[in-house]
Amino acid sequence: MRPWDRTQGRGSVPTVRIAVVSAWEPWQLTDGAAFVLAHHLRVLAARHDITVLAAGARQAAAPAPPEAVELLPGVRLKWFGAGRSRTADFLSRTAWSVRTGEPAHVGYVERPGLLEAFDAVVAEGVDLVHLHGWGTARLAQRAPQLPAVHMAIDPWSANHGNRRLPAVQRLMSAGQPARIRRHEQAYYPHLAAVVVVTPEDVKLVRAVAPGANVVVVGNGVDPGPEPTPMPGGDPVLGFHGVFDSRANVDAARDLVTQIWPRVRAKVPETRVLLVGRRPPREVRRLADPHGVELRTNVADVRDDLERITVHVDWMTSGAGIKNKVLEAMAAGRPVVASPAGAAGIGPGAGVVIAPDIAAAADAIVEWVCDPHAARAAGAAGRRRVLDDFSWADSAGALEGVWRAAAERSPQ
Repeated sequence: MRPWDRTQGRGSVPTVRIAVVSAWEPWQLTDGAAFVLAHHLRVLAARHDITVLAAGARQAAAPAPPEAVELLPGVRLKWFGAGRSRTADFLSRTAWSVRTGEPAHVGYVERPGLLEAFDAVVAEGVDLVHLHGWGTARLAQRAPQLPAVHMAIDPWSANHGNRRLPAVQRLMSAGQPARIRRHEQAYYPHLAAVVVVTPEDVKLVRAVAPGANVVVVGNGVDPGPEPTPMPGGDPVLGFHGVFDSRANVDAARDLVTQIWPRVRAKVPETRVLLVGRRPPREVRRLADPHGVELRTNVADVRDDLERITVHVDWMTSGAGIKNKVLEAMAAGRPVVASPAGAAGIGPGAGVVIAPDIAAAADAIVEWVCDPHAARAAGAAGRRRVLDDFSWADSAGALEGVWRAAAERSPQ
């Protein structure tokens, strides 16, 4: 009997046994890739039997922390890592990568303890393997009898260079892009599905691995409570993101040095608010007591989003959907974005996609000069995310990918 034909279990929904391997701890909600899995698990664990094997522990094996158990009720969680210092582990994985030709992050995932646990879970009986994040796709070959879905999130070879690395690590990682491309070419065509979050990303993956079955499952957003009204006073242009990303650093710089001066030439009282963890020196230098505020390591970005008039997402590199845009829309703030910044979201209520910096500045000026229009656009954007970007719909779409993979399986 195929797993999706079963009717026992939780209500009328078939209970499917899923083995999930995650390259990152899904309870790390500040990580843009990990929190996607957390939201999917919170929906799907109520309908399926799910075991998660997560990489990232400091020890060879460790219990999931209490906050993870509380966040993901009904999910069996197991956690694995290196059992040595980060420096020693980086050097070891780099040497392993040179020796095997695999990307170093594959070694980050494929710890001996995790591999042993994976084999044991498969032997106990599962219907499908879900491989979440970079470096997990190769694990499908350990269970060739099972359909395997790989959630790439962002295309690996297209987005690998977006990470900010120390100079020594950057030098030692020089060979990684070619190994990542070979990895995608070798393993992606043999998976039941490779999942990305935007149609633009489908093209990037297919260009590297033409035989892969690439499908889109868009992200959701936590809408939060009804946002407060847009504040009065000086208009504020906002941007937020984790500054480990080169794309976010560039977006903050372009906002302050290119877009803001054009806006301020017409609306001199306009200010800028930058919010994000781990800003490098070049972002810290953007802060200016006369107009640019930098906030780091905030507990909840929604408080800062409610201080802004227009969210500006001028991304010129990077792949994937920009959660920051969905969060700004959920906060009832209108968004001006570059085409890359609006990938997977597109134009529509609450979002203007500008072809260049001059057009972006003009769109911003229109909104800061017309607060009523800005409030209306923000409210329309919030309605749009409520209708089109729920985590329940996103999880349901992933469940559909699982179903299709299981139905194609020769079991």
